[in-house]
Amino acid sequence: MGTEYGIDAASSTAYLPHDIFADVRHYRRVSSKIDVLTQRIAAKLAELNLTEREASIDATGKPDAIRYIRSRNAMPSAERLQQLAQTLRTTPEWLLGGDGPDTVSSPGDDLPGQPSLPDFRRFPKNLPIYGTALGADLDVISSDGATHAVEQTDLFLSEPRDYMARPTALAARDEYYVVEVAGHSMEPRFDSGRRVLVSSKKRARVNDDIIVQLRAPIDNTEEVAAVLIKQLVKEKAGAIVMRQFNPALEFEVPRDRIKHVHTIVPWDDVLSI
Repeated sequence: MGTEYGIDAASSTAYLPHDIFADVRHYRRVSSKIDVLTQRIAAKLAELNLTEREASIDATGKPDAIRYIRSRNAMPSAERLQQLAQTLRTTPEWLLGGDGPDTVSSPGDDLPGQPSLPDFRRFPKNLPIYGTALGADLDVISSDGATHAVEQTDLFLSEPRDYMARPTALAARDEYYVVEVAGHSMEPRFDSGRRVLVSSKKRARVNDDIIVQLRAPIDNTEEVAAVLIKQLVKEKAGAIVMRQFNPALEFEVPRDRIKHVHTIVPWDDVLSI
């Protein structure tokens, strides 16, 4: 037997700094806990009629805390878990699979005039969310003169698909709306399915993320055929240059194909974080 790194083992395995099989077992235990955590968070969200974004903002001040846990299989810190449990009216132990009570009272629940749900739920739920779908690719010319196909998004503007709570900073400002990113061309900046806030009046500046509304290619009407969700590189005579990240590409679109350019506004800006 040899001894190395504080581990007693046969000489043929003594060089190993740790027990690989123990790491595998630990990974499986952590993965199982995360699965339970995400399932129980989803159950409490449904029970309280909250979205992931609403609960994340109330618990942590950040809009994507729950989405990060779910999409990255990331175990939150003890402090963050406590924050989420408080918003979801439960305990950290129950969220992690414990058998205790799944519902607890929160400060202010029994006080007259106090809301039974987080304060942000008092915001009017009138911020429109427009539906999207991944559309046909658009052929564009890149900076080196080559032709490439980039993702287009079909945007359904006839009526909102849903509404979400309107932050105080956006009160009485009808130029704002929300869309869900479709496709993967802006990853890792925007994952598919992420909700982004858009302003139809804020002028886009270089390096701003933008929604580019495209006219129909054949009849050149005012009807919006599709949109591009990209980043503004520069404006020039007759065209707008933009970029995507996956795969990385800079390209231009003629202005006569563009009806409007709307600016994506970071959620942190309107939540004063």
